[in-house]
Amino acid sequence: MISINVIDDKISGSYGDKTFCIDFNKEVYTKMLELAEKANTAVTMEDYKAVLEQFEPLTVQDYTKTVQDKCEHIHVNKSTGEFFLQHNNVVSSIPMPEALVERIYESMDKGLDFMPLVKMWTRWLRNPVLRTKMKKGWGREFCERFFSYINLKYVHPVLKKELIEEHGLSEEVAERRATMYQMKITKEGLLNGYKVSTEILTKFKEGEDGEVQEIPRYKRTFNVDTGEIESEGLPEHVEDRLFQPAIMGSRGDAFYCEGSNGYANPQHFIKVGCTHRLPDWSYVNTNDRISCVKGLHFGGLEYINCIGGEIHNIFVDPMHIGAVPDDETGAARCLQYFVHSSLAGVNGSIYHSSTYAAKTDEQWAEMRAKIVEEYDASTIESGKEVGELTNL
Repeated sequence: MISINVIDDKISGSYGDKTFCIDFNKEVYTKMLELAEKANTAVTMEDYKAVLEQFEPLTVQDYTKTVQDKCEHIHVNKSTGEFFLQHNNVVSSIPMPEALVERIYESMDKGLDFMPLVKMWTRWLRNPVLRTKMKKGWGREFCERFFSYINLKYVHPVLKKELIEEHGLSEEVAERRATMYQMKITKEGLLNGYKVSTEILTKFKEGEDGEVQEIPRYKRTFNVDTGEIESEGLPEHVEDRLFQPAIMGSRGDAFYCEGSNGYANPQHFIKVGCTHRLPDWSYVNTNDRISCVKGLHFGGLEYINCIGGEIHNIFVDPMHIGAVPDDETGAARCLQYFVHSSLAGVNGSIYHSSTYAAKTDEQWAEMRAKIVEEYDASTIESGKEVGELTNL
């Protein structure tokens, strides 16, 4: 028997012992109804099986056509099947990595919007390190590394344990439900990752003898009768607290901490509500094959599981990523990130991903203008590359 249902923009149902769910297409739906009528009125098993053989191809989702129909900015090479970004009739020369295409297919299967993935790819193509590696023949590997990195999954041990002990799920089901992507992607195509730090709990003041003294940053309050600590004296909002990198501390290259509560000169300070950036790309080691070197480090859930300290939530624009090494910490290196919140305390303000995306878009506009100036648009090759860059 063949059964067919239409719910919203999906066609779902079953035939024989198989189920299916595809995007709605009027032509396909009409053909399915015709075959369902034949199958459900078939007199012999041979006739029934013959109809099922005709019906089965209709249940296979044509992802390539669907992606192109839903997103005008994706071009599919019919000869190779590769996906490319396109805009204003200019097609990028860099194909989307297989890991990204698979993620787009997965989003379609689940009925999720895949445009954040397309926007992330657009931001990635703006990356100056990628352009340098493309010229050296390492570009495709860099792309594969990055998109394999964002596709990494993590089994949350606490959630898994809770699902087993409190909800009675089997270990297999609990693990499946406790599995998530290590890093989220915002609707603007930014990465929503993590940074680990330690809090700076001291400050300096001039003593009576004129010498600089290090004293507690916050004043504790005690119960005068029991001696128990009543308050650590921490500020109400986390923006007013000061942190530094968990491993390097005040060592290594200083970086800017820019914002209304930031600092004018490079330091080793991390603050919520601030953009943190190194002076330029010479401060980021872009070799993917080595770890624990120059650059601002960040990562996903595995990264914060490996490194102890205060956990901050950050936005990273893919155009600022310099290296994605293979190591057990799960850390990547970048030029710049924005700290929008922290597990250490409560925000005093809300920091939207759209605001930071607009800021990095402005940075790209400046970069793009310089790139166009550097190219000789009189040649076909450089003219094509200028076309690609100006349309990103």
